[in-house]
Amino acid sequence: MGGVMPRLNEYSRLQWLDRERMDSLRRDRLESLLTHAFHHVPYYRRILSGSGVIGSDGSVNLEGFSRIPLLDKSVIRSQREELISNDFAQRRPYENTSGGSTGEPVKLIQDRDSHQSHVSLAMLHDTWSGYSPGERKALLWGSERDLFVGKERFRTRLGRWLRKEIWLNAFRMTREHMSDYVNRINDFRPAQILAYAESIYDLARFIKSADVAVHRPKSIMTSAGVLYPEMRNTIEEAFKAPVFNRYGSREVGTVACECDRHEGLHVFPLTHHIEVLGKEGMPAGPGESGEIVITHLANYSMPLIRYRIGDIGAWSEDLCKCGRILPLLKTVSGRVSDIFVTKEGIRIHGEYFTHLFYFRNWVNKFQVIQEELDLIRILIVPLEDTKRIHSIRAEEIDEMTRKIRLVMGQGCRVVVEFVGEISPTASGKYRYTKSMISRE
Repeated sequence: MGGVMPRLNEYSRLQWLDRERMDSLRRDRLESLLTHAFHHVPYYRRILSGSGVIGSDGSVNLEGFSRIPLLDKSVIRSQREELISNDFAQRRPYENTSGGSTGEPVKLIQDRDSHQSHVSLAMLHDTWSGYSPGERKALLWGSERDLFVGKERFRTRLGRWLRKEIWLNAFRMTREHMSDYVNRINDFRPAQILAYAESIYDLARFIKSADVAVHRPKSIMTSAGVLYPEMRNTIEEAFKAPVFNRYGSREVGTVACECDRHEGLHVFPLTHHIEVLGKEGMPAGPGESGEIVITHLANYSMPLIRYRIGDIGAWSEDLCKCGRILPLLKTVSGRVSDIFVTKEGIRIHGEYFTHLFYFRNWVNKFQVIQEELDLIRILIVPLEDTKRIHSIRAEEIDEMTRKIRLVMGQGCRVVVEFVGEISPTASGKYRYTKSMISRE
């Protein structure tokens, strides 16, 4: 489908299609993915045939789409090799791992096409916020390398310079760091700031409490967390710029975003087919909360069809006044990363702790709990078939402990417990992180 800029131009044009044409293209792309999955992915060959979605003659019956069993992380873990397309090697594949708040990270295969789709859609969203490709951008995002190495590779720094980006470490939010971030923003004068919702909220509160002047960008794009109204108000007051909320995940990339009307999050149905399922798996009506289920239409290397992402959302009752006939999510919830607090009052974004478990092949589930200011408890459900030597596992645990103390303080107690199960919340979701400390 071409590179990033041709695809951005395509998405820019297609976003204004009428409902009939948009729905026709959506069906074509969904049928194309299902046909590919049937012929090239062993898991889906069985599933699609058994559910009647693919007939004996190879025809696609979308009326049976809702009969396809939902995909979740447990299925991906147990059937991983069967979920990978037999032609993935020709698609410039790479490995990624899931994030979010489910407590069950899994390895995923993605490819150049899905990456370009993700980047192009994010760029389209940026244009909705008033940002133009090539303008300066500041990212208040997670960067472990800044913490542990102290400097980044030349190639990384060069890439950011070419893209006119500066990165501010969302894992380091002391008053000293935030003061430095304000100075760097003022010197760099970005057109847009992309940030974790909680981190830019912390920075905005610092700006207001310290009564310091900060450069006014065209817009602020938030992600990786729930953006509550009071957070939006505080951020907009501090930066005197509009806030745009974006929704996505490592598994399926950029999914939905607000336009300048701020009436909900637009889904681009040519890259993501979204379902919101209520009781007993039936489609939820407009305004009714339900589980978000995503079919990613751009990743053929490891198709995720009817994937339970673990979030709760609701469709809007109305169309957006912007004129785009795109599905509109009224709300998305369930991606809250608890903020941990040190004895000195430093706030640490919960995403920091989830990153410590990426690519730990022996971990089935985990949860990091702050029980006291100086006590972190880690619950780990190991894989049953793990036979790794204990000393190797101990080295990894020691590494995680050191990294936790790096941000929580050297006196922080870190207790690791191996358990058979981690109980879900009342909503049925697992949580990576949970803080028992009052936010205030």
